[in-house]
Amino acid sequence: MAEEFNAGNVDAEKIVTTQAEAFGDNASENNVSTNADNTKTEKKIERPDPSTLNVDEDGIIEYITPDMIIGDIITMYPDASLVLMKCGMHCISCGVSQFESLAEACAVHGLYTDDVAKVVNDYLTQTLGDKKED
Repeated sequence: MAEEFNAGNVDAEKIVTTQAEAFGDNASENNVSTNADNTKTEKKIERPDPSTLNVDEDGIIEYITPDMIIGDIITMYPDASLVLMKCGMHCISCGVSQFESLAEACAVHGLYTDDVAKVVNDYLTQTLGDKKED
């Protein structure tokens, strides 16, 4: 009879606890670009100017959109992670978050993308408002 899997028989040597352990030196590959001379440079993710963003009928600024990558959202707006977690998206530190869009993550977690985006944008509108970006 095959041994059943349970938390007690996990091979602790195969558990990874950081993105670097899981992906090695290429952990942030999506933020690295290669120049013509094959040197790598890190792609800086910058917040957009709030005055260029859409504002919905409720006055909420569209800081994030469903097609944005979760890792990029967290890089630009670290406090958004708190809201995403309260919405039920506890995978924000997962390695997949560096490649998965908000819409894809919501689909995996059974969440309504538009609702999650609205809650995050509402929070960011209240906390950032018209403050100058760093």
